[in-house]
Amino acid sequence: MASSAGCGGGEPAPPAPAAEGAVRGETVLGGAEATEPVPFRLNLEQPVPPDFRAAYQRRARIAVTFYDTGQDPFYPQGLEVDGLVRGYMEQLRAEYPTIEFFFYDISEPGSARAGEDLEPGQYGTLAAQLGVGYTPWVATLAPSGDAYAILNVFQGYTPQPVLSQALFELSSVEVEDNTSDLDVTLERVALTRTGGGIEYFTVRNRGPDPVELQGFSLRVMDPETGEVTPESPGVVVNQRLTLRPGESASLGRTPGVEDRSGAPVDGTFEGGRRLELAPGDQLALLDPGGAVAATTTV
Repeated sequence: MASSAGCGGGEPAPPAPAAEGAVRGETVLGGAEATEPVPFRLNLEQPVPPDFRAAYQRRARIAVTFYDTGQDPFYPQGLEVDGLVRGYMEQLRAEYPTIEFFFYDISEPGSARAGEDLEPGQYGTLAAQLGVGYTPWVATLAPSGDAYAILNVFQGYTPQPVLSQALFELSSVEVEDNTSDLDVTLERVALTRTGGGIEYFTVRNRGPDPVELQGFSLRVMDPETGEVTPESPGVVVNQRLTLRPGESASLGRTPGVEDRSGAPVDGTFEGGRRLELAPGDQLALLDPGGAVAATTTV
């Protein structure tokens, strides 16, 4: 697999057994497509981010970006390219809602012994398993057989049209995942003081069109398989509430619940008083059709 010359920098993740198909290849100038897919199997026994693991287990299309925010005197061009490439990927995610995007600061691997102990934004052994080199580093992955295939790797500065073409190819791969085509995200989930239930959660619409939240549900994901269905334990939005592009709203178990800012919630949901949720548990926001629109870790 070909990759391009790097311009950022960063320390690799702690040593870990490399997963099958860890990327290796010739370094060339400018982001370049892979000549053929490279098999990849995530080692789930090593610490990896819970949200990435859940997307992998659900067999979603995945795009992952590693970037650096520090300063390295060995790279006179600075880290501007890391910001540029990360910005390109952030902009493109709205155009490809059926792809799940992940972003990791290469300087934040964390030191957890299990994925559930990683803090948000920490990547554990994921960089080592993928064979991440210099940043910015971007890869696209698609389900293949009983594992995955890495379709493209880009290392160093890569123009936005090249990244867009790789994402278009990824979005065209036929997979049996259940990723929603609505671009919304979970900004916060607050639990009740007792019972591990949901007090309120906040949703933001990142897409270009309004989103009607009635019929959305927040469900508990299976910790072993990453699976989630409309029958999984959780809560359901039971009233009309429309989010305009860029707008966010909080939904609570009662109208009197206050959000993080101290303001009353914008709407309510049904159920979810005693879910026995604990730190490290995964939740998925399902659209009215039952497809996964966003995930988060408690």
